[in-house]
Amino acid sequence: APPKDVQRAPGAIKISELLANPSKYSGKTVKVTGKCVKINPMIMGRNWLHLQDGTAKDKDLTVTTTEMVQLGSIVTLEGTIAVNKDFGAGYKYDCILEAAVLK
Repeated sequence: APPKDVQRAPGAIKISELLANPSKYSGKTVKVTGKCVKINPMIMGRNWLHLQDGTAKDKDLTVTTTEMVQLGSIVTLEGTIAVNKDFGAGYKYDCILEAAVLK
């Protein structure tokens, strides 16, 4: 079930807003707050997190980071949005938050 009542940090953008307008944020530094619903650790030298904040129904935002985040925890991360990113091997994203750091 998607998380409810995620309290966004000041300045954090809703995940639904990012996914609806990825090109608006392309190349920009953004901050998001969400619940970590999935982690794929240490692929290509980074952790791949899936965040949900309850605004985008079942959709989540993929985040790459070297930070260690607990599954199920609510975190605020800041990084750079990339659009239409293809890492090969089936890793293709319309919108991804890269090189994120915990805030």
